[in-house]
Amino acid sequence: MGEIMNEVPYRAHPHCFGLRIKEKYGIEEDCFYMDFWPLSDPLLYILDPQVAQQVTVENSQPKFEGLKYIMHGIAGPGDMVSSDGPYWKKWRSIMNPGFAAGHLMSLVPGIIDDCLVFCDNLRKRAEKNEVFRMEDDATRLTVDIIGKVALDLKLNAQTGKNELVEAFREQVQLLPNDQQGDPFSQWKPYGIWRRWVNSRKMVDYIGKVLDERFARSGEASATEKGARKQRKRAIIDLALDAYQAQQMGLEERAVQHKAPVMDAEFRRQAIVQIRTFIFAGHDTTSSTIAYAFYELHRNPVTLERIRKEHDKILGPVSQTTKRLRDDPHLINKLEYTNAVVKETLRLWPAASSARTGAPGFMIREPKTGMMLPTEGYVAWVVPYGIHRHSKIWGETVASFIPDRFMPENESSLPENAWRPFEKGPRNCIGQELAMIEARVILALTCRSFEFTPAFDAVEELKNDGSAYAGDDRWRKGVMDLDGEEAWPVLVSNLHTVPSEVQELMFLLDWNGKASRRNALSCQSKVYVDSDLTGALTSGDHVKSLSTSAFVATVVRDRRRERKESLSKRLQLDICRPPTCILGNP
Repeated sequence: MGEIMNEVPYRAHPHCFGLRIKEKYGIEEDCFYMDFWPLSDPLLYILDPQVAQQVTVENSQPKFEGLKYIMHGIAGPGDMVSSDGPYWKKWRSIMNPGFAAGHLMSLVPGIIDDCLVFCDNLRKRAEKNEVFRMEDDATRLTVDIIGKVALDLKLNAQTGKNELVEAFREQVQLLPNDQQGDPFSQWKPYGIWRRWVNSRKMVDYIGKVLDERFARSGEASATEKGARKQRKRAIIDLALDAYQAQQMGLEERAVQHKAPVMDAEFRRQAIVQIRTFIFAGHDTTSSTIAYAFYELHRNPVTLERIRKEHDKILGPVSQTTKRLRDDPHLINKLEYTNAVVKETLRLWPAASSARTGAPGFMIREPKTGMMLPTEGYVAWVVPYGIHRHSKIWGETVASFIPDRFMPENESSLPENAWRPFEKGPRNCIGQELAMIEARVILALTCRSFEFTPAFDAVEELKNDGSAYAGDDRWRKGVMDLDGEEAWPVLVSNLHTVPSEVQELMFLLDWNGKASRRNALSCQSKVYVDSDLTGALTSGDHVKSLSTSAFVATVVRDRRRERKESLSKRLQLDICRPPTCILGNP
């Protein structure tokens, strides 16, 4: 592995190693063992979609035990991402209605509101001609969206400070993986105390909302409940409906003169799941969008085509917001936009899936028919490798070709090979929301801005106080991975909490001029399922954090065609994998 490490950028994520190892050592099979003991658990590295099916669909194996450690610190014990068995099934069934496609479509107007705030903030940045980290803006956008979807609350993370948001963001920063491999970091007194304080703040905040909603629902008459069904409902409301359906009916309680009382254990568990949703969904969409902008810049024909689709389906830019509010289902007519998002997820998947091997559970290697034992190994399904495997996707594997995901072509896609949200019962519960968010954001930005990545200005922000900007190792040595100037990065060791950082810098120029004077360096992090090295999310996946340094993007306001050049630099938070909102509930 020493030779491999010398050929790749500093702390490049192990997601990227599979194909490189196969090629370097002439491994014919697409699943092979890797033993890193005592640094990490032994792995069964899976790059074959049919073998992946055996592990996640045909015999859905339990989640890797190590995932519980990181999720405990973020959400508390009993989260949907790391749990298994009847407990997981119970909570998945309770939460499923909140993530149903039909229900989510009713929330599009609220998503649009948050996206408009995001766009307005970008314009303000441009007017000030200031350099800033887009990771913060993009993450706050996704937190606002998940706040509405999960709690039906305006967290206003993009325009001010919110106690829940601030506690959550500090909690993420205090995770052990931010210490870049210090095995004692999690035991430092200050970190232990702050994590406890933040956890209490999140529990108190969400608990208060939960109590208020429960009290209101208990007081509601049957008529009011019927009317409520016609309104947009947050996940928290739908979860309470499911809970109350298992308890005594409202009429029975009224007869017995009993006020509704929430079971303490249900309350604790519900708070854990809401915290899980906020964490798992807080920045995945922003990473997908950043990669989409990156690919659209590199493929101008694709950019022009997506703009034409928006013109045709959504009308003039000035009418887009109103048309989407009036008919959210227009999003489903954006077939090419959907294909762009899917192709982005193919090249830049957000997660991976780590499962626990078991005695007697063998997988069949398709090429040789050999039966491989899994006992004592972590069965690691790696979409990054599957999605970039030339034997699966053919000669165009490295090319950005959204057409492969157009409806008329999807039947010719390699079977089970596209799995950014994983497949099977543990697929990502938030995948529909992620896809809706991505399409809405692209619909509101593609015709208004143009992005030009620049990779040569990371140095400018090295003293901005961010977690990784001051570390020279990120800017030295090999600076591309398989020809890509962006790549997934592992920030901490596997025994703490792995994460990835993606530095992407964009310079916005509303006049469309590709000003190359200082590009920005956008940095983003995603925390991993501790499972092996992935990041947390996407259904069964672990969402991997992403990557290297895109920098500087040129943007113009195509609606105003301003004469004066307003340049602005942004840092896009690209958590390497996009879309998946949840970690595999």
